[in-house]
Amino acid sequence: MLLLSLSDTSIDRKIALAAMAHCDLRDVQAKDYFLQVHRMATLSEDTTAAAFHLLEQPQFTVFIPQHVLTLGQNYVVIYLLLPTDPDYWLQPAMDRLKTERDETAQKSLLLLLWYAQTDAGDQAMSAFAGDASKPSASRTYARELVHRKDKIGSRERTQASDSTEASLRQKRRERLKAVSDEALIDLDDFTLMLMAKRG
Repeated sequence: MLLLSLSDTSIDRKIALAAMAHCDLRDVQAKDYFLQVHRMATLSEDTTAAAFHLLEQPQFTVFIPQHVLTLGQNYVVIYLLLPTDPDYWLQPAMDRLKTERDETAQKSLLLLLWYAQTDAGDQAMSAFAGDASKPSASRTYARELVHRKDKIGSRERTQASDSTEASLRQKRRERLKAVSDEALIDLDDFTLMLMAKRG
């Protein structure tokens, strides 16, 4: 944090992110950690390690007083990764899901893969849902996410018809530069349109 107050070059941001990914989360303010990493995500830095570090803390939450918004581990991870290039985090998320044992972290990773809206992510969720060695609650959640596409209606298909898949993905990334409940509502709307576009 001190480094970034002195210099904000891309090189120094990478150094700061590497350090944050190994810090003791009990020694940092959750909101400060979140806002710093989120800011670097909006600057297109690879925030994967810093975001995944939070998977070790099931109770990790951030309160945003301006919007009376509390983010749990799941949406903190979404905010720290979705504004960045999915090439940074998609494969690591699928790999981590295979070995992750904590149920809260499993659900955070499953939600991230749902928001990814990729064939590979969909396959990873389906494989998890069908793995009898995984916790029942997490498998049920995976199935629920996989079947959200069944609820896409004509409204989402009509809205999606005027946009390309690439433009919808870009709109989501841009919208998550803002931390608010309105931004999360828009994220879900864009994601439903993206699901409709993908068919």
